[in-house]
Amino acid sequence: MLNYIFSIHIISRWKNILIWSVSMFTLALVFTGLYDSFKGEITDMIGNAPKLMEAMIGPISEDAVTPEIWLGIELYGLLFPILLAVIAVSAGASAIGTEEESGTIELILASPISRGRVVLEKSLGIMIQLGIVSGFLWVGIATGSLLFPFDVSLTNVFSATAMGWIFGTTVAYITMSIQSLKGRKGLALGVGSGFVGLSYVMMVISGLLNGLNSLKYTSLFNYYDGRSVLINGLNETSFAVMLGLSGLFLVVSLYGFYNRDVGI
Repeated sequence: MLNYIFSIHIISRWKNILIWSVSMFTLALVFTGLYDSFKGEITDMIGNAPKLMEAMIGPISEDAVTPEIWLGIELYGLLFPILLAVIAVSAGASAIGTEEESGTIELILASPISRGRVVLEKSLGIMIQLGIVSGFLWVGIATGSLLFPFDVSLTNVFSATAMGWIFGTTVAYITMSIQSLKGRKGLALGVGSGFVGLSYVMMVISGLLNGLNSLKYTSLFNYYDGRSVLINGLNETSFAVMLGLSGLFLVVSLYGFYNRDVGI
């Protein structure tokens, strides 16, 4: 049976989850539907792509545009991870931050519920929230492949979607760890957003300047690399790196919230 805190977390965010899920599903249908009409233009664009564009979304193949390449450029290259990052930063900052701002955290901790349980169930709620939203993107692409001429590897699409999910989870847990340590939702939002922005800048710089190529290893976007996963399949090493980072910052959240004075 689902625990109380986890259930409340999901139920209280059902509108947010529904809106984002419908949006992801719609985006997927739009991009699968546009592929047949725009693949010729994408081929021309690849031939004239500036170096900055390659730095932003990764190396671009000059082969014929396939559905995987199309999704990698138009959806999984940047749009999907950025949208998930927006959801993740908000979820991570508000998981405990909203409870503290509203004063309900005092009621929760006054009951026989440990601080560790609060963090763990909130963390699970974030994972499920991001999983549902990400899953609807895959469902949308699967549906589009039935409705339109869009012959894509749904296995690789699932793998790229899973990479987005663990990417978002990592961002959320980093954000939640700041709130857990400092007790300030606004600070957590700022740090989480700043981390995503800096991570993206590091990836772009590493692609533009050969001497700074190693900077890519400091970027979470480098490990996500949804475009490459769509073509080559799941990168287990990168997935493991982000999974490990998620676990690390979950431990930081547990430590911070357990040891911080929350006024009770």
